[in-house]
Amino acid sequence: MFRFTSRAIVIALTALTVPAYAQSAPAPGGEQQTQAQLAEQLNTEGRELMYANKPAEAAEKFRQAIARDAEARFFLNLCTAQLTAGKLGEALTACNNVELNRPSAEQSEKAAKLITRIKDEAAAQNLTLVPEGGGASGDTGRPPGPTGTPPPPPTVGRPLGTNLVVAAPPDNRYTWTLGIDLFGGAGQIGQKDAYGTAVGGIRIKADYLIDPVRRLGGEAYFQYSHLGQGKDDMIGAETLDIFDLGIAGFKNWCLLGTPRLCITPLLGVHLALMSPAGQSQIDENGTQSQVFNYAAVGGRAEVSMDFAFGRRYEHVLSVMGGANAYSKVLSGPSDDTDGFFVGLDKGGIAGYVGFGYTYRFNTPLGGVPFVVLE
Repeated sequence: MFRFTSRAIVIALTALTVPAYAQSAPAPGGEQQTQAQLAEQLNTEGRELMYANKPAEAAEKFRQAIARDAEARFFLNLCTAQLTAGKLGEALTACNNVELNRPSAEQSEKAAKLITRIKDEAAAQNLTLVPEGGGASGDTGRPPGPTGTPPPPPTVGRPLGTNLVVAAPPDNRYTWTLGIDLFGGAGQIGQKDAYGTAVGGIRIKADYLIDPVRRLGGEAYFQYSHLGQGKDDMIGAETLDIFDLGIAGFKNWCLLGTPRLCITPLLGVHLALMSPAGQSQIDENGTQSQVFNYAAVGGRAEVSMDFAFGRRYEHVLSVMGGANAYSKVLSGPSDDTDGFFVGLDKGGIAGYVGFGYTYRFNTPLGGVPFVVLE
């Protein structure tokens, strides 16, 4: 009789305590929260930790969320955190679990891309990729090896150098960009009065963010500049066209604690191909054609103020000021190798102001896009 009574008490207590745990927990305002609400709160805390570049702490929050409500989006977030932390085996298990929990088409696509990235990271680090852990429990137990052998070691590599997440509110940690600038200004290039002092041009540019944490990047650019007619009647060339092929380095300095408004200093070098308007040659058909047969080197210094907008700050409007400098020509046609007859035996500098538009991509060339956490 005593034994039956004890069992009855245990069963009754279990029946009372389990629903209480599964249904509610104290909320800050004294109200009761469901397990789904607790999971949502833990997921939000995990996202904030990811935005703060704390993937290990974020993974623990996502595991706790999964323990309360196993949704595909929580597994996806856990996969992202573990990949960022370098725990490739646990990341693979979490991503595999996405498909087992009724994912949307978009979530399935994200998981597939992350799995590709996990495999690429393992190959790059010469690691044997072994799924491990169950996700919700944080269990790091691994599949057993052949009979009588220990299980394979965990697949833990180096943490990624880049935080994969796109934060909310959005951030401007893009990967690469394409942009166009229009500029105009004044200066002197070549002998005095050989060409006009007014200059105008256009620039096509592509940036790559080398270090997203420090916001350091590189730029490749092509720019065209035009100088008007000079006053020196002794020189046959009247105008000057310059085509520059260059590379530059830059840094985004964001203001007022927001990535929406940044100042970007830039320094670059370029090869300049110059075409004085009066220079021509006779081709095999007896017609005259202009040629770009004067070459020089130069540099570019610029500071821009950039205003970003859009869902992830992908659109950028910029105003800028800077200068293009040029050496005297280093090569020219055989009868004027130093550019004396066209006034290019001296270098010069032209200052400018301008404005531009840039579009930022968050997909590395040939890589996986940054992840928008669920």
